[in-house]
Amino acid sequence: MRLRPGILLYAISIVTMVTCLSWKLPAGVVFAQERKIDALFLELDKKYRLPEQWSQLPIDIEDPYKRIKNGPPLTNVINKAKVEWISRWIADPKRVVPNAKMPNLGLDFEEIKAVIAYLGSIKENELPQVAWDAYLLKKEDALSEDEYNKMDKVFNGGKGVWGRARCTICHPIKGLGGNVGVGPDLGAITTKINRDWLYEWLRDTKGHFPDTMMAQFRFNDSDLRGVVEFVMRDTQFIPEEADEEEGDNGAKSAAPEASVLTAKEFETIRKEAALIEKGKDVIERARCFVCHDIKGIQELMPVINRNRQGLAGFDKLLYEVRCLTCHRIQDKGGSYAPNLTMVGSKIRMDWERDFLQAPDIIRPLSQQMPKFNLTADEAKSATDFMEKSLITKEPLPSAGITGEPAPEVVAAGEKVFYEKGCNTCHAEGMKGGGVVGPNLGTVGDRLQQPYILYHLKNPQQANPQAVEPNFGLSDDELKALVGFLVDHVQKKASKK
Repeated sequence: MRLRPGILLYAISIVTMVTCLSWKLPAGVVFAQERKIDALFLELDKKYRLPEQWSQLPIDIEDPYKRIKNGPPLTNVINKAKVEWISRWIADPKRVVPNAKMPNLGLDFEEIKAVIAYLGSIKENELPQVAWDAYLLKKEDALSEDEYNKMDKVFNGGKGVWGRARCTICHPIKGLGGNVGVGPDLGAITTKINRDWLYEWLRDTKGHFPDTMMAQFRFNDSDLRGVVEFVMRDTQFIPEEADEEEGDNGAKSAAPEASVLTAKEFETIRKEAALIEKGKDVIERARCFVCHDIKGIQELMPVINRNRQGLAGFDKLLYEVRCLTCHRIQDKGGSYAPNLTMVGSKIRMDWERDFLQAPDIIRPLSQQMPKFNLTADEAKSATDFMEKSLITKEPLPSAGITGEPAPEVVAAGEKVFYEKGCNTCHAEGMKGGGVVGPNLGTVGDRLQQPYILYHLKNPQQANPQAVEPNFGLSDDELKALVGFLVDHVQKKASKK
């Protein structure tokens, strides 16, 4: 509502009078009390405010490390694991899997039998039966020469798939590997599973365990059969026979193993109602439902299912491939692989699209990205999101190099590169060098020029985990070194 001129002048005079009077009021008398913000709100604001360099994301990213329950659902666990394995596992998890996270519940054999009976009673469906060539179900010493050659072809194909999937990044095998620290040791996996379950698990990990941190690889049927054959036959997945240790008094046997429920005995007790009820009671008292979704006792700790049906684009890819098991975006995810928070301001997206579909070796000693068999559309969806959303709020400064850098700039940068000893950690294409850092042979294809400058100026600011020294380079040295590195591109390398 607009005020008439006379009323407006009156209002102004009142405000002026109040302002003047405030200077003459007795001490301690004020018209309005100063607004104080509760310390709790200040702390929450500090916690949830985006750092200045972060962009506001259009999606709510799920952190795989903040799962409500860490253990897998147990509804159909009887299809997944052999009864004997489950029996040993409950009795002493770490004796079965050295890096097991499940505690020893201290259950006796009768309680363990009851638990397994209950787990058998809540099974919802039968394990799908996969059709296998007959020779693949035979032991090696029973194969004819022709059958062995056929099996060996499948086996070696699976070995290649296993290597490209880089399974040992997450899974240790007999204590070796598993740098990310999220997967169980697979050194005795053949005592736990059968080939039908392994095929189904690799085909649809999220269908078995929606919150699993394992990626959903886009394996085709041939890949699946190959990996299964490799895992079921390779000696690294088969437990080693315990050797007797010779002591002063002769052979020293290992500690006696607890009683084990066999599959045959399980068939005789699986439908005993009293035993099943006892098993449910044991599970409730042991609080197994804190880590596992267990059918029949959800009322004690309700099953909370995330609605992921509407996921699309990069959001869907983050969930299915579980990029954040290794990578980090803002304050969510892992720290094993490079942080993606500003990847759109760092990586050249034409290079990134190709890399996502066929990851190449960047860091020879570690952090090799698995091949997830992404489609061209999936790779484009990822890079489109990165380019638009995973960027710095303010553009990074450029070194001012347009097109190919001048020869004298490249020469000056090469001098800086070798004088500072960069080749101690980095190889320069085919010229050799260190293997701790990425090979710089195609760094001009991979990284944007402004990011190279930003990184060289202060490596720890660009990446707090960087081991690269801050050489305190001058502006001229920085620009020359950027020119030298930008000159390293695939098209130029192919001409030499």
